Amino acid sequence: MRKTVKVSNITCAQCAKTIESHFKALDIDVKVLVPSKKVIIENDQPLEDEFIHDELLKIGYYPLIDNLDQKKAKLKDRIDLLIAFVFSLPLLYTMFYHFGINVPMPNILLSGYFQWIITTPVLFISGRRFFVSTFHQLKYKNTTMDTLVVIGTLSAYIYSIYLTLTSNAHHLYFETTAVIIFMVLLGNAFENRVKEKTSDALQQLVSLSSKTAKVKVDNTFVVKPIEDVKVGDTIIVLSNEKVPLDGIVSKGMTYVDESMITGEPMPVLKNEKNSVIGSTLNILDTIEVLVTKGYQDTVLAKIIETVENTSLIKPKAQRVADKIAQFFVPSVIVISIITLLTYLLISKPIDEAFSAAIAVLVISCPCALGLATPTSVSVASGIAFKKGIMYKGGEFFEVAHKINAILFDKTGTLTHGKPEMIDFLGDKETLKYTASLEYHSNHPIAKSITSQYQGELLEVKNFETLLGLGIKGNIDGKLVYVGSKKLVNELNVDPTFDETPYIKEGKTIFYTVYDGKVVNLITVSDTLKEDAKTLIDILKERKIQPIMVTGDNKTTAEYIAGLVGIHTVYADVLPHEKALIVNKVQKEGNVVAFIGDGINDAPALKMADVGISVHSGHDIALDSSDVTLMQPNLDLVIDAIDLSKATLKNIYLNFLWAFLYNVCMIPLAALGFLNPTLAGIGMGFSSIAVVINALSLNLFKSKIKKEVKS
Repeated sequence: MRKTVKVSNITCAQCAKTIESHFKALDIDVKVLVPSKKVIIENDQPLEDEFIHDELLKIGYYPLIDNLDQKKAKLKDRIDLLIAFVFSLPLLYTMFYHFGINVPMPNILLSGYFQWIITTPVLFISGRRFFVSTFHQLKYKNTTMDTLVVIGTLSAYIYSIYLTLTSNAHHLYFETTAVIIFMVLLGNAFENRVKEKTSDALQQLVSLSSKTAKVKVDNTFVVKPIEDVKVGDTIIVLSNEKVPLDGIVSKGMTYVDESMITGEPMPVLKNEKNSVIGSTLNILDTIEVLVTKGYQDTVLAKIIETVENTSLIKPKAQRVADKIAQFFVPSVIVISIITLLTYLLISKPIDEAFSAAIAVLVISCPCALGLATPTSVSVASGIAFKKGIMYKGGEFFEVAHKINAILFDKTGTLTHGKPEMIDFLGDKETLKYTASLEYHSNHPIAKSITSQYQGELLEVKNFETLLGLGIKGNIDGKLVYVGSKKLVNELNVDPTFDETPYIKEGKTIFYTVYDGKVVNLITVSDTLKEDAKTLIDILKERKIQPIMVTGDNKTTAEYIAGLVGIHTVYADVLPHEKALIVNKVQKEGNVVAFIGDGINDAPALKMADVGISVHSGHDIALDSSDVTLMQPNLDLVIDAIDLSKATLKNIYLNFLWAFLYNVCMIPLAALGFLNPTLAGIGMGFSSIAVVINALSLNLFKSKIKKEVKS
């Protein structure tokens, strides 16, 4: 049995390791999705929600059962940040005194007891999460940046209490404790705010499915939850209702809108013995469906499972800081202990030894390391948003610059995603018969035709839909038909016009028959976006291979691919097959991006090294991607990649500074050249340097116009 639980305070790979270790000890297989803060539990026997929630709480992780839990978690985060901010302000003001700046300084602010009082809620209320996290991580032999935060802040706090009780010293280190907690919480708040911009893709997928089905019993039907519907049952689906489960039409004929699964805008004719997909929309007549798959085996259920599984195996880089912390944190702790013992062995005063040991911990505090990625990403995200690009996490910046193959969905990505009337052959006056008849149809193609007609509509009598053929009705006492070549053949009418060139272009063709004669030919097609070819040309110049992957037929796919210059085409592809094709291209040694817009693209967007969704796409496609193009300009793909390269360089420079700083400053602190106050100031300076470097990204300029001109 598979179960997914969202957890509020999963922040890094070490959190995942702690959760997985805990459940492994209980002989339960668990995987953690760090970006979406989800725990996926797979067990042979079903597990009660209460048991799972209790086990997570035991190790300091807070499951979010419902919306109320999520609101409480957000409120708690804001309160903790507010407490840290309010009580840190007076302590930050005292730093002017330590700098030797002559500003009004009330004596109470320099009082050790006062600083003790206002630092305590910052450390033990706002900073409680770090203590809880560190306790459980150490329990499973893991160390993270939280470990240094706890040791550094607690040591500075204890040492400041010691000085307060034993001397009248004004150079205390309470501000170091409070400032570290505040800065780390501020960074976490920013990261969470960015993540809040994305909604839960899997939850939206689940919401698409029907909750009940009308099961046929004798000559009536009984409404049942879809969990209770069995394979072999017959269900009744009315017009404008969703098909609850996968099956085969056993009675009736209708059109079904499958766009939410296939991505293709054209409704599909369904006769008896044709298969239908659960959660697609029946748009015309009542049908009966023989259920062939249970609710856990439907196409939509498989898409949900694929999205989860591809999230687990997707080769996204873990945060560099967390990887290095596995070695860096224990090393800093060891250096601090060695410093303390060395001072004591050479008979240095205990306060001097303690001061040097704390200075080592504080100077190496992870603020600069923790800010290295989010500050650069935040600046880049701001630049990107102004351009119409929305990033959803720092992982994109680590991968995008390596992309050498981009797979494109066709409908809604390279094309506009809706049928339009393209060609018209015949007397323009006859369009009034076509438009007047199509006005009475709810088919999407009808709208594409009527939108092109600006004249007065004629009265239609005895309108009728001819399933699989077209429509008919009486206008001015004459019988009028609009339909396919098959309809023309059945009416035994001369088609008059040559449709061969349009067939080669993959266009949908309709004839209008008025009073027994074909009076016009109309073609309908999903049109190409204006800048699609420009994008493909730029990609080729950069040695990035473009590939088309679409659920549309081969003829149409190859025609559109030919217009833009794409040579590799996969057509008639099902949703889960798109993900398999992405994986195939990856196994050929490529770093792959996938660009799409539909629910059917969600597995491929997750499987790809980088998933990019276009602005017109379905919310689920947007949520399954790493990047969303908020404007209809496909050239933004190039901007997104270029900005990722600039951002990655900026992040590396931040880390270079952070580590050079630590390599230089830790020895100075250990040798006694820095006291904890100077160490705290140095820590703050290192963070400021990181922020200033991140702001330099504002100098980024697009290279697209230059490339297009060349």
